[in-house]
Amino acid sequence: MKHRITLSIDPAATRRAKKLAHARQTSVSALVEQFLRSAPMVGGEQAASFVERWAGKFTVTRAAPGDLRMKAIKAKYRLNAR
Repeated sequence: MKHRITLSIDPAATRRAKKLAHARQTSVSALVEQFLRSAPMVGGEQAASFVERWAGKFTVTRAAPGDLRMKAIKAKYRLNAR
């Protein structure tokens, strides 16, 4: 069961929160809850793992046509050639 709380928020932040919630097809309450669940606790909870912190942060650039290292990596991990 969920509990109700009262927050005092600047009117501009309220408008932004409502627009963001509408864009994400959720409620302002769900946005706040999601933020609080993802915010790290100082000294309380275990820190996020390396993978959790860095997943999706890097992109791979297109390799040069004669890049032998990329060919070897694609062959080793059975990646599709692009």
